[in-house]
Amino acid sequence: MIVDVHSHVMWYPDHVAEDFAAEALASKLVKLEQSGGKAHAASLDLHSYDSTPEQHWDACKDTADRTVVFGLQAKATGVWVPNEVIATYVAQHSDKLVGWASVDPTQPGHVEELNHCVHDLGLRGLKVGPAYQHFDPTDKQYWPVFALCEKLDIPVIWHQGTTFPSKANLRVSNPLMLEDITMAFPNLRMIVAHVGHPWETDLIALLRKAPNLYTDISAVHYRPWRYWQTMVTAMEYGVTHKFVLGSDFPSAKVDQVIDGLRNINAVAKSPGMPQIPEKIIEQIINENWKRVLPELGN
Repeated sequence: MIVDVHSHVMWYPDHVAEDFAAEALASKLVKLEQSGGKAHAASLDLHSYDSTPEQHWDACKDTADRTVVFGLQAKATGVWVPNEVIATYVAQHSDKLVGWASVDPTQPGHVEELNHCVHDLGLRGLKVGPAYQHFDPTDKQYWPVFALCEKLDIPVIWHQGTTFPSKANLRVSNPLMLEDITMAFPNLRMIVAHVGHPWETDLIALLRKAPNLYTDISAVHYRPWRYWQTMVTAMEYGVTHKFVLGSDFPSAKVDQVIDGLRNINAVAKSPGMPQIPEKIIEQIINENWKRVLPELGN
């Protein structure tokens, strides 16, 4: 069973500012070049990062058994997707789609908004991104929303790595910024997107320490050499079972991510170079999601 833990619905100009859309296009062009075309590009203009419900469903309906989908609320970087957009879309395909909320911890009423999302809209997880939302994960003033997540037993996905917008705050985006919160909320299931790139090694060290911390492999196959290095490091530290599948649609489709993973050894064919075993690859594609999101198998 294939579960995509990371996909988006949002589109320009309804949900993203023009400068964000322009920088997303520049980032998309680099991904296309570096991956040899293994990125999704419906258009190469200000709509390059668009993911309308129709576009999202067309991309995921035949490629994954279950797909987690969310928006993003990040006032500081000009992104704001109403959670009702996600709930309405997911309700149309509830057999395959799982909707998660996004709230901005810097904005008044965000804890109440999450309660509304879970109890009234039926959303089943939370997406946050300190780089986009300009909050420090080590600052306890932002922790009540994560205490609520632990109480409600809903998972959190973090964008905790680099990103393209010039308005982003990268100082709060290193995965090690999550060390305190993983210890303070040991029962809170958390996924760090994109293996925390370019701080993959920092994240791997934290994955080994924090029992309920996981990571997804979305948006890393564009850089095949460092992707292979990351997976070798994960093997050496014994944490590959904490890697799960994610597409980051509309950045890529699930089949492109799977193809990138199954070809991860292509950059290291010289004699004596470590190889990523097929068993580990197939467990990431088909099995590891059961550890962090067992409810999706019901």
